[in-house]
Amino acid sequence: MGHHQDDTVETTLWRLCTGAKGAGLAGIPEVTRIPECHGIYGVSESGSSYTIPSRPQPSPVQARNDITVSTGGILICRPLLPYPKSSLLATCHENNIPYVSDPTNFDPTLTPRNAIRSLLAENKLPKALQGPSILSLINSSQSLLRNSTSLSNTLLTSCKINYLNLPAGTITLTFPSSPIDPISFLNTVPNNNKIKGKETQRTHQIKCLTLRRITDLLAPFPENHFPLRSYESFTDLVFPTSDQPVPQKRKPFTLGGVMFQPVKTKGDQDTPSTEADQSVQGGNTWLLSRQPFMRNRLPSLRVEVPVSGLSAGYTSWMLWDNRFWIRFGFTPGQGSCGAGVEVAEDTPKGEVISLLVRPFQPSDLQVIRRVVDERGGRSEKKKKKMDPALVGLLDRLGQEAPGQTRFTLPMVVIEKGSCELEYDLPVGLPTLDLWFPGMWESSQMPGKLRWEWMYKMIDNEPVKLMGWL
Repeated sequence: MGHHQDDTVETTLWRLCTGAKGAGLAGIPEVTRIPECHGIYGVSESGSSYTIPSRPQPSPVQARNDITVSTGGILICRPLLPYPKSSLLATCHENNIPYVSDPTNFDPTLTPRNAIRSLLAENKLPKALQGPSILSLINSSQSLLRNSTSLSNTLLTSCKINYLNLPAGTITLTFPSSPIDPISFLNTVPNNNKIKGKETQRTHQIKCLTLRRITDLLAPFPENHFPLRSYESFTDLVFPTSDQPVPQKRKPFTLGGVMFQPVKTKGDQDTPSTEADQSVQGGNTWLLSRQPFMRNRLPSLRVEVPVSGLSAGYTSWMLWDNRFWIRFGFTPGQGSCGAGVEVAEDTPKGEVISLLVRPFQPSDLQVIRRVVDERGGRSEKKKKKMDPALVGLLDRLGQEAPGQTRFTLPMVVIEKGSCELEYDLPVGLPTLDLWFPGMWESSQMPGKLRWEWMYKMIDNEPVKLMGWL
């Protein structure tokens, strides 16, 4: 893009007029993503991938491969930002380079930017709002942001990831157990109480930034979706203070699209939370997961998967809940997951399977149990005792997606009417690579459904600093 120094001065001055501060006064970024393309594979934070090591939980769970994470995409680059417009025009004139000038840019009555441009060109603004002063403000704001990131990195090293479970969208994280002294943290020497108060405020800002960087790892929103002020009331819940160095009766809360649930540790009797984890050291450990879905606002994707002519390929990648990229394929003439399903030799050309990707819900367990009982021909007496396959399913969910976290996972459903089904048929949880017992087989579909998934693009720096990579 051809944005230049004058553009970033005008943008910053306009933001200043609207009350912006912090990152809003750091000027136009030299490199940035394209927010309007969010969710388009290959354009927005996607197109390539890498893997993150998958370490086992302290409790025994099924071995899992490394986790694939999305990366790549198309970025906007602005190489001319350091140069004022006058220098660029002079270069064009000296080298006979043609350019286009839009006359509407010079009408101060059309847009606020035009009005600002006119005031700057005619030197009608006070010195504090002229170009050199605004450029100094931009440099100061950028320096402050770099310093904030550096301090946040220091704070992140005092946190520890106990288990990064991206397939389930959860993190078990231990926050510092001791209060943070603002003076030593900022490496300053206060002269009076007023300066000490500013240091306390500055430390609080760093805590807000750090919490946002942590929640961005799991949140179903683009990066930096929530302003830092929305984190201000929550820092004391996870970072001990001098007034309350030992957290008392920690309770769950939701912040930045993420639910924080306190994890009990040995000897912790005051926390009304999940079962005690004897392997976790320290009493300030939390289970982070995607916040529960709002009623009637469940994210869903509809996919039509051809059952012929796609044996070697997949559908297009789609982003579900801003967290998981998912795609599907179909292999005709094979059973699913070694289930030994009898299949037809010929698959009708042009036929498709209509799939729905939506959150796993408690009612789905009832459907699975009914289908399992019907396929097994279980008597009413035997139905009172849960089928071993269903017991195994619940055990697996208890290990990898405990409590309500399982109901934030994407589930694949064959829609009613497809495969002549009279109801929606849940078949599996792709991110856990988990097939529900007997469900795909009951569809009588002649072949094998395949899926691939990868986690959304994340900032690896917090993950490294918190000791996982």
